Amino acid sequence: MIATLSLAPNHTSLCSQKKKKKKKNKSGRESEEKSKGLCFGFGKPKSTPLIIHHRPHPRTKLEALEQVVKDIEGSVEKGIRIDPEIYASLLETCFRLQAIDHGIRVHRLIPTSLLNKNVGISSKLLRLYASSGYVDDAHRLFDQMTNRDTSAFPWNSLISGYAQVGLYDDAIALYFQMAEEGVQPDSFTFPRVLKVCAGIGSVQVGEEVYRHAVRAGFATHGFVLNALVDMYSKCGDIVKARKVFGKMPHKDPVSWNSMLTAYVHHGLQVEVINIFRQMILEGCQPDSVSISTILSGVSLLRLGIQIHGWVIRGGHQWNLSIANSLIMMYSNHGRLEKARWIFNLMPERNVVSWNSIISAHCKRREALAYFEQMEKSGVKPDKITFVSILSACAYLGLVKDGERVFALMREKYKIKPIMEHYGCMVNLYGRAGVIKKAYSVIVDEMDAEAAGPTLWGALLYACFLHRDATIGEIAANRLFDLEPDNEHNFVLLMRIYENAGRLEDMERVRMMLVDRGLDY
Repeated sequence: MIATLSLAPNHTSLCSQKKKKKKKNKSGRESEEKSKGLCFGFGKPKSTPLIIHHRPHPRTKLEALEQVVKDIEGSVEKGIRIDPEIYASLLETCFRLQAIDHGIRVHRLIPTSLLNKNVGISSKLLRLYASSGYVDDAHRLFDQMTNRDTSAFPWNSLISGYAQVGLYDDAIALYFQMAEEGVQPDSFTFPRVLKVCAGIGSVQVGEEVYRHAVRAGFATHGFVLNALVDMYSKCGDIVKARKVFGKMPHKDPVSWNSMLTAYVHHGLQVEVINIFRQMILEGCQPDSVSISTILSGVSLLRLGIQIHGWVIRGGHQWNLSIANSLIMMYSNHGRLEKARWIFNLMPERNVVSWNSIISAHCKRREALAYFEQMEKSGVKPDKITFVSILSACAYLGLVKDGERVFALMREKYKIKPIMEHYGCMVNLYGRAGVIKKAYSVIVDEMDAEAAGPTLWGALLYACFLHRDATIGEIAANRLFDLEPDNEHNFVLLMRIYENAGRLEDMERVRMMLVDRGLDY
């Protein structure tokens, strides 16, 4: 049972009582003065229009930023010169709020001459573009910088931007270009580059980068060692990760979180619990990252409930990240009523909160209801939101709703579909028996060459369910090229031919299995 603290009803502070008393005394004196003729004959003052029509302060940081950007745009239109520090401050705010649309508007206002000579402003703009996934714009800006070799900041930003969108080869190439051009790396360079090494899965390159860090004087730097632990873990060497962690002269919360994440990544649940206990015993208070990580790493509901109790006792249950993780933990164990209870009581919600609750109901109609609530609340859905919604539509056979949501994603929210979205549409049409539309998604709406085994496999299975031999043949032949050793695809095509009465074709596919050394 969760205990709640409530104030007694009719509770009034001493301060408010005194104010009421003063007010009462004041009104008494005024009436007394009136009776004695001491009141001056001033007319009732007119209300100040500025106060009457005063606009309320913006309710959110984004609304406040919108107002400031509008004011700056108005000033620039009137020919007023804006101080460079204002541009720098606005770009910093846009970065912190990840407000790329506002950042683009600010970019349009900055004079080209100022952008070319002011490294600080151009670097902050580059960082904003890179962190928002606008890597081409970031690189274009980077190429235009004439004095980019004076600081590691723009290089770090672009390396980080490449890593964020998965272009790890470009990121590591940029790091070695940085070294060739003689740009001095700083304490932020090496953690970013080690993250890139984790992305490409190369311990050898990661260890070379760490040797560079040692020579640059960052051998025992906390950020670098934490990134090294993470690199070893993601490259599969948990032993070396633990060895580096054990030798750290000072372990901060990030260090503990790196090791926690490493054990979760490798599915070592006993070690996850042990390191969490050790963290507490050594006096390091787990933060929202620690708790969210361990909640994602426990497979036993009993342990999850114990951690939830520990969170409540610590007063952290409404931390946004922790509440989101609790929703996911309970929904993963089928406790939807508990997930809904947490969601409904959350004092604030972000896109992750909505994605979590929608994903929890991806096999129920409630997913669509939550999506409508999300839109009404003003939270902008992202790619993950639409994957969950389209999955729900596919599972429930809601073809019209799926088509409406897919169109909404592209037209209203300007989100370019990714492979998962196309996969959901193929599954949606395939389950409903609209095989030609499912096939059309692959060959007409996206690059058919880019379609992987998942999409073609979903189409082949739909052809088997609905006995479509023509498109089934096309899907199977594509899968034979993509997955030549997957006998499941051959077996499905044989069954399609069997259902169609094409026994010769069925025997031909069986011989293909034999020739490829696959059992049947």
